[in-house]
Amino acid sequence: MKGLEDQLLVDVIKNERPDLEERKDALVVSIAADSRQLLEIEEQILSMLANASGNILDDEELINALGRSKKTSAAINIRLNEAETTTQEINSTREGYRVVATRGSVIYFVVANLALVDPMYQYSLQYYKELFVQRLQKTEKKEVLKERLDLLITDVTRSVFMNVCRGLFEKDKLLYAFSIAVNINIASAIVSDKEWQLFLVGPVIDASVVEKKPIPSALSASYGVSDKSWGYVVMLEHEFGSIFGGLCEDIKLKASSWASIFNSDTPHTDKLPGKWEMNLNAFQRLLLIRFLREEKIVFAIRRYVDDTIGQYFTESPPFDLEGAYSDSVCTSPLIFILSPGADPTDYLLQLAESKGKEGSGLRIISLGQGQGPIAERAIEMAQKTGDWVCLQNCHLAVSWLAKLELTVEKMQNEPDTVNSTFRLWLTSMPSQNFPVPVLQNGIKVTNEPPKGLRANLTRTFQDISPEEYESSTKSPIYKKLSFATAFFNALILERRKFGAVGWNIPYDWMNSDLKAAMTQVRMYVEEQALIPWETLNVSVSDITYGGRVTDIWDKRSISSILRKYFNPSLMEEDYKFSEDGLYFAPPPGDLNAMREYIRQLPIEDRPEVFGLHPNASITFQQKESRSLIATIVTCSGGGSSGGKGPDPANDAKVMEIAVKMSERMPKVYDLRAAHPETFKKVGDAVISLGVFLTQELIRFNGLIEVMVATLVQLRRAIKGEVVMSGELEVMYNCFVFQKVPPAWEEAGYPCLKPLASWVEDFLGRIDFMHKWLVMGPRPSYWLSGFFFPQGFMTAVKQTYSRDFKIAVDTLRIGCDLTDKDAKDITHGPVTGAYIYGLYMEGGRFDRDKMRMEDSLPRQLLDIMPCIWLKPVIAADYKPISVYDCPLYKTSIRAGTLSTTGHSTNFVVALPVPSLRSQDHWIRRGCAMLCMNDE
Repeated sequence: MKGLEDQLLVDVIKNERPDLEERKDALVVSIAADSRQLLEIEEQILSMLANASGNILDDEELINALGRSKKTSAAINIRLNEAETTTQEINSTREGYRVVATRGSVIYFVVANLALVDPMYQYSLQYYKELFVQRLQKTEKKEVLKERLDLLITDVTRSVFMNVCRGLFEKDKLLYAFSIAVNINIASAIVSDKEWQLFLVGPVIDASVVEKKPIPSALSASYGVSDKSWGYVVMLEHEFGSIFGGLCEDIKLKASSWASIFNSDTPHTDKLPGKWEMNLNAFQRLLLIRFLREEKIVFAIRRYVDDTIGQYFTESPPFDLEGAYSDSVCTSPLIFILSPGADPTDYLLQLAESKGKEGSGLRIISLGQGQGPIAERAIEMAQKTGDWVCLQNCHLAVSWLAKLELTVEKMQNEPDTVNSTFRLWLTSMPSQNFPVPVLQNGIKVTNEPPKGLRANLTRTFQDISPEEYESSTKSPIYKKLSFATAFFNALILERRKFGAVGWNIPYDWMNSDLKAAMTQVRMYVEEQALIPWETLNVSVSDITYGGRVTDIWDKRSISSILRKYFNPSLMEEDYKFSEDGLYFAPPPGDLNAMREYIRQLPIEDRPEVFGLHPNASITFQQKESRSLIATIVTCSGGGSSGGKGPDPANDAKVMEIAVKMSERMPKVYDLRAAHPETFKKVGDAVISLGVFLTQELIRFNGLIEVMVATLVQLRRAIKGEVVMSGELEVMYNCFVFQKVPPAWEEAGYPCLKPLASWVEDFLGRIDFMHKWLVMGPRPSYWLSGFFFPQGFMTAVKQTYSRDFKIAVDTLRIGCDLTDKDAKDITHGPVTGAYIYGLYMEGGRFDRDKMRMEDSLPRQLLDIMPCIWLKPVIAADYKPISVYDCPLYKTSIRAGTLSTTGHSTNFVVALPVPSLRSQDHWIRRGCAMLCMNDE
């Protein structure tokens, strides 16, 4: 960073005090000349002494030469001393401007690290320096130096933010602003390295520390503070006692005041109790929210940015194609970075028209097979005539991109051959194959589709002309159905933000899907005497939109969602789309009335509108917060030392983790130690559960061997006994940031827990499998503890098949839910098996009523009781008043699509008792999970 800072300081001085820079340059030349003359004098004297003969005191010529040299040397030394004094004065004056160069250097490294987030976020140092110098020249002049410096710092920061921000996706703009703010504070020593590291890593529970300070009963009983939240408080005080010392005691004494921070919807703006409001600076307050209310970290980061560098940086600059064009030159391309559902063509056509480039002045070419040579000729011709060329979908022409790079390079090397009004426009989805030099020297612009139901509906009905809206012969029916279709389209797009609760896989539905659905609706309304509701439901949900849906449970969801809007009740005036009554198909009127109704809809969409539980907003916030934190870690270098060399503190931390893990590592399983019942044979074959256990133990042995080997190598690498290979460095960084090393993930099982929790979970699995091996079949089975829980289901069915001589392919897994926990089960069932360890998301199982109910407020996951798996003949099994609840391994739910049409993350669907309809739980996104993420 210091090297770039010095380079930028030269640029600042050249602009602000060119006289200083000229004097400095002249002094450098003068000092170099004097030093050279001194050297020549010394060499001359040595030569004369070497060649002297006889007594040198009698050599008059030599004596005279020495006298002249002495005088010359004295004069030169005086000039050198004066030059040194002058140099110090110049450097002292130059140092007064260093604050501007420091700010420029800090921001550049933030911008450079954005390439770690998305391959399209590439900016060259040359581009950045040109922008930096441009702001130095354009910023308003001030007579008072401090005012001038403050103005330069503000202008450079804002200008670079705006220029880079227009080329970032919305999700990364807050990250960019936060990175600028926090790096400014780190450079100013306002935020310490330890504080920053603690923010990146987050809370890691150490049971030995938390046990010494148990949670006060008043907090858990009266204010609903969880053991986990209290554990994070204890760890925060333990990790940073100098700042947060006494926090636990203060929370105990002022439980009612602190309860609002634990339970409030706005903890990031609420006043902290007692001394903490005054004692903590902005970043320390952010740390507190990071530990206590992680789901609110996005809001807390936005407030931190506001407090640190100003509100300007918390608001995204509007889409400004005119501004991007004004900043462009004929030799640099303008690059649209695309996102699903966004099409900048209309904006480009409008700009072309305003600049007199409409019609033949703008040539649009969609790249594909055989289009490369056509594009080259179009660019060559337009460079001479000054027209514009737009090359669409560059990511689809990977083989031609090398020629594009050469074309752009030639433009920049030979600017005199390019007409000044020529512009090259490129559009591309994010791609690793896009030429980096083109990205670094081009102006990047993003344009994303609108967010939120209101914005989406607004765009839909802005694109419809009054003639089209009024063209149906059955206008009232068509208008109701067209709004229902548009609302359905907006809703399924917006459900994606809720993660797996919304959709297992976030599908990229396009505007073309909406247009096709609208066409189908019009056709059926015009051609049928009665509306064919069932046909409309199938054609729109299963074909038009469903054609993009690959997950079988998402297909069920999209059909269920559409049924709410495509049914006869739609034509009733009092039919509402949401419980609050705000959303409905308005009475038939003209297009302006429809647009006016849409304008008064809420900007923020409540989860209930989507059929989701209010807790889904917490799920959404958690998803956004974790995604942002993960991106911040990536942007910070993923744990690298940033060129500072090895960090002794990190070395000690990683070594401690590795040593503790090595001490707790189990030995590989010895199948010869098995209990007689474990691998009991029936006839010549081992029982099915025994075969399943063998397969699981082989997998666990493989994982244990990988973990032991890599831990040994990591410890040796930290000591310097072996080279720190790329794989070991990744493992080292994973330990720093509490992530599971990729080598362990590849040898292991799907799990989203952080490292500390993953290790405890791993040891729990090892213990359970050991008991099964040496103590025989268990009364109940920890389904979450298996590599392949689907295999356990198959083993249960095979056991039943052999016992009752029934073909296994005619069976399915049924179930009965109990009200017991695993510790209450002492004997296994006569048939099937008891399982435990599952969670329900999007709902809960009420053990008193023995049926599903809505989730409790702020309780995202409900611990399920023991479930009795009962193989049944599929053809005869028709349970009533149940919800077919899918069970997944992890909360992501998505996985690789298998030949069955199910995700590899999917385990089985279990019928759970419920008095509510299946549609209620389907729209809730209700499912069971084998494990939580904590």
